[in-house]
This record gives sequence, structure tokens and C-alpha cells, in this order.
Amino acid sequence: MKLWLRGCGTCNRHKSCKVLRLFAAFWLALASAVSAGPEAETTLRLIQIEAQMQIAREEGLVHAQTLNTDLLDGQGGALWATQLDGIYDVARMSEGARPPIEALDTETLSRLNLFLGSDLGQRITDLELAARTAMMDKTSEDAARRAFAELEGTDDPRVQTARALIDAGDLIERNVSTALNASYQFYRALADGGAYDMTEAQIIEEVWSQEETLRVDTESWLMGYLMLMVQPLDADERATYVAFVQTAEGAALNAALFDGFGQVYSDLSYALGQVLALNMKTLGQDDSEL
Repeated sequence: MKLWLRGCGTCNRHKSCKVLRLFAAFWLALASAVSAGPEAETTLRLIQIEAQMQIAREEGLVHAQTLNTDLLDGQGGALWATQLDGIYDVARMSEGARPPIEALDTETLSRLNLFLGSDLGQRITDLELAARTAMMDKTSEDAARRAFAELEGTDDPRVQTARALIDAGDLIERNVSTALNASYQFYRALADGGAYDMTEAQIIEEVWSQEETLRVDTESWLMGYLMLMVQPLDADERATYVAFVQTAEGAALNAALFDGFGQVYSDLSYALGQVLALNMKTLGQDDSEL
């Protein structure tokens, strides 16, 4: 499970100064051209929240197909499909991610919207969505991961930009934390639903046993995804993007997105565990322990 991604640069001092000058000029030019509206609604529209959740829905449905095969022997059928459709409801998911963004102060939102509403800001949002969609295809994902593995440790600008974005947004730690919490909610729902006989301590132990593997996988996925996402941008566009995510406003958006998406993923994971437990018991496939 991967979320919206924000970060910063790892340039040397000379390059950092150039980046900040570029962004300062960019921001000032925007300030005279963009008028304010209902700021939170504008932010949610500019980040294309429903398109983000549509991708999350598709990712969830793919995962659910695996659960059907592995734990229901492929017998989920029409009822399982109907249950999943209800869980992965894009409108409800979008609504669930809104509160942390709506809680941002008006000035922060206004400054965010200057960048997000610019040609570059909208191009970056489109590239994020396109790259995330591409990563749902196994062949594309494998290619992106290989590209990172082959270029790791080099001065390739895509690697440097991707690493900068990860470092500034603490993206690996945030994604791992969110994924572990979602996993906890999933196992808790299975236990609550009687599919597995697990204590709280056993659930926590099972979840934490995934942490190291999850961290390695998350870094590979994120680096491949970000390298794919920033590839069409030129050097100045990448510098401007990195400078944006270094700002207090960029950090505030990053935190709000993780808070909102994290809550949505937590709720989805528990709901999925609930219906899986129900189906397992109905089909007589529940087990005494994990």
C-alpha cells in the first residue's frame, strides 16, 4: 500500500541555492495569477482525490482476488464480489480522506493551491496517477523495480530525485507504519469474526514479523514508482517540485494525506477482514490459528 508522495532534495549547497531561487521565482509568479476559492475543496479537486481512490479501489480488488484464491478456494462468487464492491466504494473512501486536509488552515491551503493549480502542479499530479496505475501492472512494476536496482547508488538524476522525495517526506517509514497498522486491523477482524483464534499479542507478533520484509519491499516499490513518475520532467521541473515539497506547506499536505489515507486503509482492511472471516466460516474454511 503506497500513498501520496512528498520529499526534498539532497543537492550540494550550490545546487540547493539554485533550486530555492527557482522555486521562489515560480511561487511569486503564481501568487499574482491565482485567485482563492473554497480552499479545501480546491485542494481536494487539484489532487484528484477521487481518481486517487479509484486506483486504491482497483488495488484492493486485485488483492481480494488473491484472498479468494488462497483462503476461499476461489469460491467467493457473486456474494463476495458484491461485498467487495460495497467495501471499496470510491465516494465513501474519498470522504474518509478529507478531514485532515480540511483541517489545514486557510493560508496553508491557499499557498498549496498556488502550486497544485499551476501547469506544473497539475502535470505532476497526472504523472503520479499515471505511474501508480502503471505499477498495478506486474510487468511494469517489475521493470520499474529493475531500473532502480540497476541504478541504485549512481548519480542518475531520477535516482537522486526519488531519493530526495523519500527522505523529505519520510515516505518509507510512513508507508511501513500505515501498512503495518492496516495489517493489524485485517488480522484483528479475522479474529473478531472467528476465522482465526488469535490473541492480541499473537496478532501484534504476526504483524511485526512482517516489518523487515515490508520495509525492503516498500523502498524498492517507492524508488521504482518515483523514478517512473519523474522521468518526463526536465531538470528545472524536478528542482521546482523538490523545492515545493521542502516547504512547510508541502510537509503539511504530506502529513494530511498520510493521515487521511491511513485512516481509509485501516477501515478498508478491517472491513475486508470481516467479510473474509464471514465467508471462511460459511464455507467451513476457518482455522483455529494463523
